[in-house]
Amino acid sequence: MADGSTTSFDAELTDAHDARGLGAKLRSFAKVNPRFAPNLARTMLAKRDPSVVDAFNAHSEKVGYEFTSGWASNNIPFVTPLLREFSAKRGELAPFRYLEIGAYEGRNLAFMDWLIPGRLDVTVIDPWFDETLNPEEKYHAVEPRFRRNMAKTGFRSMTAHKGFSTYELPKMLAAGEQFDLIYVDGSHTALAVLIDLCFCASLLSVGGMMVLDDYWHDISEIGGPGVKQAVDQFFGAFGRYFEITAVYRQVALTKIAEIPR
Repeated sequence: MADGSTTSFDAELTDAHDARGLGAKLRSFAKVNPRFAPNLARTMLAKRDPSVVDAFNAHSEKVGYEFTSGWASNNIPFVTPLLREFSAKRGELAPFRYLEIGAYEGRNLAFMDWLIPGRLDVTVIDPWFDETLNPEEKYHAVEPRFRRNMAKTGFRSMTAHKGFSTYELPKMLAAGEQFDLIYVDGSHTALAVLIDLCFCASLLSVGGMMVLDDYWHDISEIGGPGVKQAVDQFFGAFGRYFEITAVYRQVALTKIAEIPR
């Protein structure tokens, strides 16, 4: 398509049960939006320190966090330099407002607390278990684990909204909330991701950064188009208001102007 996106996907596949094999998944990743390609190359070639993963894991063990998955580890060496540079630009001790969509057990939040200690006023959105829309039994244990983990962090403040971002974000926008840093890792359906991105773009302050996780997921967890299609369409419409900061598994965008609405 003209905006660099693609509508090609296999509606019979889901992200959770993707049996295409590594080669096909790599080909999916190779379909990166041409507008992102130069930044993907720069991100891949940039110097990064893989030891930061081991350092955070050691910290997590010392603190006693309860994590059953390490999904965030692959992104840590890439996102760490971005976050360090972002926090340095805002002043050594200046606090900033951080919104995270999709917290699960809180591993990424624990990483943020370790990397940027004592400076974050945090807002979290996650449904965890929902009888109608998110009825997986495992989530009965995930939310208590999240709350035990967060009790061990040192955030300036934390507000947790138990619900779906498609419902919670409009309330936050109506209340006039603003954030300096936003991490989007909620539903992976293109429809929900696009809604998240549109509201987050308005909630993000100028100069703030938005990190969009799992860009290479072109199939959602329940079938149909996924994160990639939503990110491509969003950037096709609103790219002029953002600077592409980095691209890998994640896309980091810095807001450079207010979006008319």
